Amino acid sequence: MTLLDVKNVSIEYTTEAGVLKAVDDVSFSLEVGESVGLVGESGCGKTTLAKSIMRLLAKNGSVSTGQMLFKGEDLVTKSDEEIRQLRLNEIAMVSQSAMNALNPVYTVGDQLVEGIMTHTKMTKKEATDRAIEVFRMVGLEAKRLKSFPHQMSGGMKQRAIIAMALTLNPSLIIADEPTTALDVVVQDRILQQIIQIQKEINSSMILITHDISVVSETCETIIVMYGGKVMEKAPTRIFFKTPAHPYSLGLNNAFPSIHEIGEELISIPGAPPNLMDEQNGCRFQERCPFKTETCETKVPELEEVAPGHFSACHYNDQVESFREACKKRETWELVRDRMIEERKRGVS
Repeated sequence: MTLLDVKNVSIEYTTEAGVLKAVDDVSFSLEVGESVGLVGESGCGKTTLAKSIMRLLAKNGSVSTGQMLFKGEDLVTKSDEEIRQLRLNEIAMVSQSAMNALNPVYTVGDQLVEGIMTHTKMTKKEATDRAIEVFRMVGLEAKRLKSFPHQMSGGMKQRAIIAMALTLNPSLIIADEPTTALDVVVQDRILQQIIQIQKEINSSMILITHDISVVSETCETIIVMYGGKVMEKAPTRIFFKTPAHPYSLGLNNAFPSIHEIGEELISIPGAPPNLMDEQNGCRFQERCPFKTETCETKVPELEEVAPGHFSACHYNDQVESFREACKKRETWELVRDRMIEERKRGVS
């Protein structure tokens, strides 16, 4: 059963310098109980897309086209009050900066209880009992409800934010870099707790991260974004075995693997496109080792390269040779050299 169906969504920010198209014609669906990972570099549009679901965009941001069907109803056309009723009750968000998400002058317990009472008809005692329950679910002692944010470690604060998101058993959890700035041991514990609780309450999750290794442990489906567009969608287990898009190949080869110790790691030269500029052709063309004239002028469509596996590349039929080439550092060094030459010609 489909919980969330995002159809051809584009999101824009209006600035003094012009209109920035942060998300461009993105579509995906999320089934009940499923976890989807949105990955990509900073500025690719993944957080903007997730925040738009809860209508938490900055004032200058708006969904310009498309639909977001949650349980069959379009979130884009709902009123602000209707969206407020959905928050925490049906859709909850775990933000990436726990310290900024917590009010420093209130105890964590007061903030948690207030949120529960605002969205339900629970009494203060009932809300407090529920707060104690969810604190225990995330591995925090009940006495920590009396703590102020500065009295808790980074891991504790992040667990408290997760507890807030889970208080009313939402159907959808949006986790935006939920383990940022935490050491790998604490990160693993928190991720495992999120997965366990998610299964207990049968909720779906959108995990936003730049770390594809996190997605491999937590999500059934992965969506790779770049320059505001989807480059690749696939079941996670298939993606890590046979990635298809050149950008995905670069990301995969940039992460170390415990299965291939000593494997040469690569980096993708260059930077993402400036989305204030008009975008022609493939968004990844400037940094792609396999760029042709077609890539410069024609936008590639998402094509099914295997059952349930989609890639937005003009040359999906050459993916096998691309995989081998992308493992070699010299392939990406040629991209760097090409970019340097193009810049020199531009200056001259």
